[in-house]
Amino acid sequence: MRLHPAQKQFLRSDEPYRGLVAGIGSGKSWVGAYDLLTKAKPGRLYMVAAPTYPMLRDATLRTFLDLARHLHLFRALNRSELIVTLLHGAEVLFRSADDPERLRGPNLSGIWLDEASLMAREAYDVAIGRLREGGERGWLTATFTPKGRSHWTYDVFGRGAPDTALIKCRTRDNPFAPPGFSEQIAQQYGGLLALQELEGEFVDVAGAEWPAEYFPDSIWFDDWPKDIMIKALGLDPSKGKDAKHGDYSAIVSLGRCRQGKIWCEADLGRRTAEDIVHCLIERQREFAADIVTIETNQFQELLATQISTEAKRQAVPMPILPLVNMVKKEVRIRRLGPYLARKEVRFRATPGTRLLVEQLRDFPEGEHDDGPDACEMSLRGLIELWNGRQRQGGRR
Repeated sequence: MRLHPAQKQFLRSDEPYRGLVAGIGSGKSWVGAYDLLTKAKPGRLYMVAAPTYPMLRDATLRTFLDLARHLHLFRALNRSELIVTLLHGAEVLFRSADDPERLRGPNLSGIWLDEASLMAREAYDVAIGRLREGGERGWLTATFTPKGRSHWTYDVFGRGAPDTALIKCRTRDNPFAPPGFSEQIAQQYGGLLALQELEGEFVDVAGAEWPAEYFPDSIWFDDWPKDIMIKALGLDPSKGKDAKHGDYSAIVSLGRCRQGKIWCEADLGRRTAEDIVHCLIERQREFAADIVTIETNQFQELLATQISTEAKRQAVPMPILPLVNMVKKEVRIRRLGPYLARKEVRFRATPGTRLLVEQLRDFPEGEHDDGPDACEMSLRGLIELWNGRQRQGGRR
């Protein structure tokens, strides 16, 4: 097969976790498929994941099948189960990563995440836990166009972590692309977008509210401190009139310690109303917040009532503070700025919290802001609680 230098470098790399960050049209998906086909061992199980089922069906699977047939490695395709069997008996599962929890289950010898930058960090975290087939350590490859230094793909592949390799490839590095393709696209893009989409460079999001130095590595913590004085939960159900398709429901836990630092953990997911009720009650059962702020704009008040009723049935204290948000969401979220600037907030190193921080870093240019919105509501609850206790203390 004819390969260009960046593709050869990617194939020759033997680290267990490998990323190919590349411009559009650089052949990244093609080489991801080629890599798996040439590394697959007889009788072993592998997985290929794409961000959504349409992308999996229309792009990733087509590329893989075309190449498998060209290399005379294809045996069969089970269309109902989306399983490809190769001539030597290896099987390849094709799955959508829109719900990372569905990637759990089988032990695998290798995983390829195609267009990984369009997936949640949780998809990667779940995937690496599956790499243990036959008592051997498996491998993971990720092919993607970069989405900035705030994105999880940069944290995983761009910081030079042990056992990890990152290979870069520009659109113009692909000699097999149509003549003039890169130059033509470059005329339509400009500045940072061209660096990201064509040069494969990690660049900070243009127009982001807060600079990268607001989010140093020191913001992360593993375990909650034991001197938390007050606790608040904030819920953005993302079920209101302005909700967009694909929005997350966000549950954000905040605690204030004796030193005045604020500690944060987030749970973001795409949930039904029933799932939101269950998840919030379970979080409150574990966290025991002193106040629970819930957005009740439009019919979301009914959800707050449902939560209160079910919590009472389960004997879980649920001190709800309903919030009717009349101020624009962007203005509300900007209230977090002074706390971030003063480095007063610490974030727990969990998949949901990392997604919250990604949304904070990209605000207001990011696709989603559910986590920051819930974080601001939780902060309002924390302030309300703190000021109330201070007033009570002053009257004594």
